[in-house]
Amino acid sequence: MNLKINYDISTLDIDSWEKYSKNENFFTNYNFLKHFSENHKNFEHLFVLNGKNRFYGNIFNVKVKGLSDYSSNFILKSLLGLFNFNFFYLTNSFITNVNSFDVNEDFDTADIVSKVTNERKIDFVVLPDFLFENDRNINRSKDFIKIEVEEEMMLSISNTWKEFNSYKSDLKTKYRKKINNIFKNSSPLKIKLLEISDIVKYRSEMQNLYDNVTSNSKFQGPKFNIDIFQCLIKDFNNFNIYGYFLDNQILAFSSEFSNNEILYSYFVGINYEFNKQYSIYERILCESISNAIAQKKKKLIFGRTANEFKSNFGAIPEKSYVYFKAQNKFMALLLRRFLSKIKPKIWVQRNPFRKNI
Repeated sequence: MNLKINYDISTLDIDSWEKYSKNENFFTNYNFLKHFSENHKNFEHLFVLNGKNRFYGNIFNVKVKGLSDYSSNFILKSLLGLFNFNFFYLTNSFITNVNSFDVNEDFDTADIVSKVTNERKIDFVVLPDFLFENDRNINRSKDFIKIEVEEEMMLSISNTWKEFNSYKSDLKTKYRKKINNIFKNSSPLKIKLLEISDIVKYRSEMQNLYDNVTSNSKFQGPKFNIDIFQCLIKDFNNFNIYGYFLDNQILAFSSEFSNNEILYSYFVGINYEFNKQYSIYERILCESISNAIAQKKKKLIFGRTANEFKSNFGAIPEKSYVYFKAQNKFMALLLRRFLSKIKPKIWVQRNPFRKNI
C-alpha cells in the first residue's frame, strides 16, 4: 500500500488529503489541521497518506515532570528525571480522545511507525487505543505495552431534557442544591460569547489562564498557543469560546467543539485565585451541559482530569488506553515492569440522578 508522510502542511496537496477524508470528521478537516500546525510551530506535525487512509499525528519533546514519583527503581527515576524525550504520538496531542484519522481500508500501524522512526529521532511511540479498532496487528506486537490512562468523562444527554432546568429537575435534592449554590456564587460573573476582537484584546490574559490549568501536568509537552482561537472562530461555525468576566477582568474561558451528535468541552483557562469564591469551574460545566441540551446533542465530552468532581454533574467514565513503545531496548526493559503497574487514580463515582438516565 502506498505510504507517504508530509511533515509540513504547506507541502501537502489538499485534494489528495480530502479525497478520502470523511466530511463528518471535523478533526481531520484540512483547514482545521492547517490552523493547528501553523499556530504550533514548536513541534512537528505529521500528515500520513496511507492508501485510502488519512492520519494526523505529532512529534514533540517532553520533560517528564513527576512521573518518576511512581517508581521505586533508582535507575529509572534518575533517567526519567534527567532527560527530555522525543515522542511520536499518532493523534492530536492536544485533543487526545478524538479520531484524528479517517480509515477507509485495512492498514498496518507498524508501517507508519517504521517509516516515522526511520526518518526522525524518536524515543517513544504512543498510539491511541481507538486507532486499533481497525488494526488487528497491534495486539500481536510484543514491543508495545498497553497502558490504562485516565478515563474520559462523558455525559449522555437525555432526550427529555429540553432546557437546563429539566436536567436539574432530574437531579437528587442534594445535587440540585449544589447547582443552585453554583449559580448564586457565580451570579456576579458575566458570561460572553467571545469574538475575534475579544481574543485579540485579552490574548495575554487568556494564555496565562490556560497555562494555569496545564502547569501542574506531569507531562510538560508542547505549549498550546491560543492564537488558534482567532482562526477557528473565523473559519468554523461549530467552534465557540466563552469568557467569564468580573467587571472588565476576564477570570476564565471555556471552548466547545460541535461535531455531529457530540459536543466537546475543551481548552479551559481559569484564574484559581477566584475559582472557589465564584464557583467558576462548576459554572463552566453547567454552561456546557446547557449548551449541549440546547444544541440537541446526544453526548457531552468533558475530557479527562477531575473525574470524581465531574461525576457530580452526571458524567460517567469511559476507559482509555494507549499503546506505548520505547525505541531503546534498555529503556524498554526498564519501562515494561514500571508502566504495567501504572493505573489511573482511584476515585468514587457519584450518581446525582433520581433515576437512571
